[in-house]
Formats: sequence, structure tokens, C-alpha cells
Amino acid sequence: MASKISIDKPGSFALLNGDEAVARGAIEASVKVAAAYPGTPSTEILETLAKVSKELGIYSEWSINEAVATEVAVGAAMTGVRSIVSMKHVGLNVASDAVMTLAYTGVEGGMIIVVCDDPALHSSQNEQDTRYFAVHSKIPLLDAGNPQEALDMAREAYEISEKLRLPIILRLTTRVAHGKAKVKLGNMQKIERKAEFDKDGSKWVMIPSNAIRQHRVLEKKLVEAKQLAENSCFNFAEDNGSDIGIVGSGVGFYYARSVLDTKKFSWLKLGFVYPFPSDLVKTFASKVKKLIVIEELRPYIEEHIQRLKLDIIGKSELGLEEIGELTPDKVREGLSKTNLTTKQEKSQPIDLPPRPPALCPGCTHRAFYYALNMVNQSVNCNSTKCVGCGICEYACSVEKEKTFNPLKSRIRVMRIDQIFNFAVTCKACINAPCVAACPEEALTQSKKTGTITVDETKCKGCCWCVEACRFGAISVDPSTHKPLICDKCGGDPKCIPTCPESALSLTGRSDDKIVTGDIGCYTLGVLPPVKTVQSCLCMGAGISQAAGMVHAGVKDKVFSVIGDSTFFHAGMTGLINIAYNKANVCVVIMDNSIIAMTGHQPTPGSGKTAMGTDAKVIKIPEIAKALGIEKVLTVDPYDLKATKAALREILEFNGPSVLISKRTCPMLVARDNPREITEKCTGCGVCTTYFGCPAISKIGDKTEIDPTLCVGCGVCEAVCPFNAIRRIEK
Repeated sequence: MASKISIDKPGSFALLNGDEAVARGAIEASVKVAAAYPGTPSTEILETLAKVSKELGIYSEWSINEAVATEVAVGAAMTGVRSIVSMKHVGLNVASDAVMTLAYTGVEGGMIIVVCDDPALHSSQNEQDTRYFAVHSKIPLLDAGNPQEALDMAREAYEISEKLRLPIILRLTTRVAHGKAKVKLGNMQKIERKAEFDKDGSKWVMIPSNAIRQHRVLEKKLVEAKQLAENSCFNFAEDNGSDIGIVGSGVGFYYARSVLDTKKFSWLKLGFVYPFPSDLVKTFASKVKKLIVIEELRPYIEEHIQRLKLDIIGKSELGLEEIGELTPDKVREGLSKTNLTTKQEKSQPIDLPPRPPALCPGCTHRAFYYALNMVNQSVNCNSTKCVGCGICEYACSVEKEKTFNPLKSRIRVMRIDQIFNFAVTCKACINAPCVAACPEEALTQSKKTGTITVDETKCKGCCWCVEACRFGAISVDPSTHKPLICDKCGGDPKCIPTCPESALSLTGRSDDKIVTGDIGCYTLGVLPPVKTVQSCLCMGAGISQAAGMVHAGVKDKVFSVIGDSTFFHAGMTGLINIAYNKANVCVVIMDNSIIAMTGHQPTPGSGKTAMGTDAKVIKIPEIAKALGIEKVLTVDPYDLKATKAALREILEFNGPSVLISKRTCPMLVARDNPREITEKCTGCGVCTTYFGCPAISKIGDKTEIDPTLCVGCGVCEAVCPFNAIRRIEK
């Protein structure tokens, strides 16, 4: 049964978003090869094509990155068939090496490069404007303002591409890509072409002598492209005899029409924006006395009109920033400054509870981050609960010294007054000052756990370590006059369960290591309560950033966190680099077997292609070893004990290493029975304050698990220090 995308009923209508409309336009143009890498807001283009690929004879693939996807589409277009590559705006940066030279070589079959910009950064790290890339690369660009234009431009772009023998960039923005509209479908062309490659190397091999010739050819093509832009159906004027002309592109143009009485103004819509149709603009300007430009992000149209020596009212006069999205309200407010509209009072915002982004319930990344934070632990005291009873001191002295004497305790209770009390233990400081202060080198610190050990055969009892501790956490044995320092009882402190007020808990820390991040769900590890990720630049950058920090001389152990898809995309070169240059970096590959953040697309490690066919499973451990990494460990992040043990092993290791945190995304597997809080709960807050699963919440003094959110991963059972969480048996 044909879907709404593949139905062959010209003139009928379908409700499509901009991405789906682009796919439909490519289908109507008889596209044969489609490639992409997932990236919001462009993902649905390839997804839509993949769903009908077998039905329509289209080859569709998720490539490992945007550069590869572009090169696949280029290869197809070199043989004379029509191809499409789609990506988000930052993906164009990855593909730019190929795209810049592609303008010189040109193409045989029609090729469109669909780029979705993301004003307001809904799911991106910058707000770059692809219109400027078109100028930089000298590739013609169409700018869609709604789903209907997206379909029509995608279809027509192939005709333009084949006239010019150039690829065409089709630009969408988030609102166009994800906004739905009633779209009129066109005729589905049936173009049958045999894929044939012209083996004339002078055309395709850009050695300097060929490239300089092709550059001249490109300049001639751009002259022709400008004429096409001047006469394009996507650039149209509506002359209403007004003294005021509104010029715009994209959604900004339609927002302006929605807030003004259209019959009182003349309009110029620009859709084919590079090369810039300067003659059309000058003709339009000659019929009005005032030009107002409405466009999103940077002032591309405004700058081009200014070069024509025409006076305009632009962003600065309208108060429209180059930052964020335009909205009808913003456009109305800007136009009100020219007395064209009456500024309306803004509607009162609905008072909704905040909903910050968070890792999903059961997320494997949260479990790993918790283990990483908890590798170096210390006993923490909640001063609002501590009553200063001193029971913890007695428990410690019995456990460690076999005597009922609080003066021999490694935990110290500070009684400030009748109300404020708190207990102090060793904080396992980074590069602990007490260790450095000891003149006899009697104190040593474990790289694995941060625990301070006292060698009593070397200690002279000078107590310089006591003076060096800014927390006052070191006690002195009254008998031996030697320091007593908490060692956390090997990870199971006996003081914690004895506290009658549940004021003590074993907590980790994220400030004793450096964690560079990357692009993916796991980037949310920067937010509380996880607070593990400390940097994120672009796809694959975390590994090389980590190497740079190590070579610069940082003292902390450096971890670089990257997802499995991002590793395939851009991480392998960085891994080779740290192996080659011997950087003491641990690369943590968060392998959940899917591209989760953009909607669960398959990866080279999943065993499936975009078209649903079986594929070879590319195994990350084998890649890591083949790239020169000798220390490669794999853990199940749900097994916190094993994960922390592996992390301690990594902390002791000096050299490049890989730790693979492998477990399938919980959104792809059947849920287990939910968990519940039992009467053993003391309200210590470890599960909410440090672990932070969205299914667990604290209401007053009571902790609850929402069974509708809980996926039954069971990690919280291991997190709870009082065994107060259990599985609900059906």
C-alpha cells in the first residue's frame, strides 16, 4: 500500500512537514541515491525516503558521517543519476572539504545538498547561516519558507542542477523542517538512466592545472545561475502600488504577511537567494519609496541590497537580532517601530512547571556517569540532619581500632552549637595537601580511589599533615600521636548505617578528573545532578581535546566520553592520534547500539541498514585494538561494581586506553518490572541528589518511584546504601 509520500496522485494534498516535503520533491524528480547522517532538524528526510526505498527503487543509506554521505551522493551524480544528501547545518562543516571542490568538478546527474539550519539552537551548538556558505563555496542556494516551497524547490533543484552541471543547496530552518502544512503533490517523474561514468580524469581530478580551468568554468556557470535566479518562480514580486516594499525570505517573509494587511504593501519574496537576483531587487525598489527587509539570523539579503546602494530598513532599525528564531510577535514588534503596525500586548505566558532536559529513566549513560563520579568517594554529612550524637565516632573506633573510644575515630563530629553540627572525614582531595606536607613521605594517595594511607614505620608524628588539611578531617591517635585518616572501610563505611538520623552517605565527586564530552544524549551529563561532562565542542573533538590537555601538562586523569555513533562518525582519527602520540587518555565509548538522540537510527554496530536490511556488525573493541590501543576494557554500566573496578584499573594505567560502556538503549528493549521504595528508606537522598533518575522523586521527606516512568533497570537498587529499593513482583 502506497504511503502519503509515494502516492502517485498529482494535484492531491497531503499533510507533510518540511523534511517529508523535501523527500517527496526528490521522489517526484526521480531521485535514485540518497545518503545522510542523522541530525536534528534534518533527520526525517532520509528516514522518509528509506521507508519507500524498496517500493520506488531508491537506494538510501545512513552514512557514518556527513562527509561520507556527501561523497556517496557525489559518486552517484557523477554517473548521471539523481542523488540527494541531507544534513543539519553543522554537518555541512564536516562535508565542506568535499563540497568546496565539488563546485569545481560539477556533476552529471542532478544533485541537491539539503541543509537544515537551527535558529534558536533547539538541538545544536551554533546558529550558523548556510546562505553564507553558498557564497563561500559558490554553489547556488534555494531558501524554503514553508513545506510547499520545500517540495517544489527540491523537485525544481534537480532541473537547475542539471542545467548548470552543479549541485544545488536547499536550505530549510527548524520551523520549516518540522512544521506541518497541507502540501499539493506533483507528478512523479519516471526517469530511467543507466549509471555511466565519464572516465576523463581532466574533468574529475583537481590537480592545479585542471582546477584553475574548472574555476573559470564555475564562474561562467554562476553568471548563468544568476540569470536563473532573476527569472526564478521562487523569486516573485507582488506590486500593490504601495510606497512601502517588504523584502524577505524563509519564514520571516510569511510572518510579515501574517501581521500586516498584505494589500497595503508591495512584496518581494526571495527563494533563489544565491546568486543574488540584484536586477529583480532593483526593479522592485524602483517602484517603492521605502524598503523593509525581514529575514532570520544574519542580514544576508540586507547586506546584498546595501551593496546596490539602496536605502533600507533592516535588523538594527527593527530591533531584530541575529540571534534566535523570528516569531510573528517579534516581527510585529519590529514593524511597529516603523509605525506600520500597532504593537499588541503580549499574551500572558502559561505558568508551566520547568522541564529541563534530562537523561531518560534507565539511561545507560547515567549509570556509567554515576560509577565514574563514585570512583573516588568520601563520607558526606548532611548538616541539617546531624544532631552531633557522635555514634559514628564510636562505630568507627570499634571497626578500625577495636576499641570503644571516639578519640581513635577517623570521623570527627564538629559541634558548633546546640543546633549546628556536622561530621568530617577525609575528602580524598586531588593532589592531597597532606601528602605533600609530610616531610617523611609517610603518606601516599591511591590513584584508583584517592584514599590516603599512612605508613606508620615512616611517620614521626610531626602532625604537619593535620595542619595541611583545610577540612580538619585528620585525627591524631592519642596513644601513638600518629594521624588517623578515613579509608572508607574499603568502600563500605561502617559509620553510615549506624547514624540514627541518616545524615551520612557515601558520595562521589566529579572534580577530581577531567571529562571531555561529545555530541549525543550523553552530553546531558553536564547537567545536575550528574554534572560529569566538562566540555563539548563538536563531533569527535573530545578525544583530541583530551590529548591536548594531557600534553599541556594537566595532573588529573583525563577521560573522553563519546557515543558509539559519534565514534564511527569522527572519533577514530582522534583515537589513532592518542595511540600514535601516547597520550594518557581514557576514551570512554558509550555503546548503546543506536543513534538515540535523533530517533534511534541504526549504526554500523547495530547490524541493520537504513533500509532495514541485515549488515555486518562492526565491533568497536576490534577497531580500538586495530588502531593501536592495547588497553581495551568492556563493561555493562548497569553493573556498578564491575564498572567502578574497571575505572580503578584505568586510573592505575598510564597510557592511551579505551573503556567501552556497552548496553542497548533501554528505549529499545522490553521493560522489566518497576521498582518501589520500601520502609527501609531513610531519606538520605542518594538516589535523587546524586543518581538523579527522573522516575525517582522526593516529595517532602518521602522518596517515591513513578511506576509509569520506571523501566525496571534496577540500577537504583545498587545505588541505595540502605537496600530500600526492591523489584515489584507481579
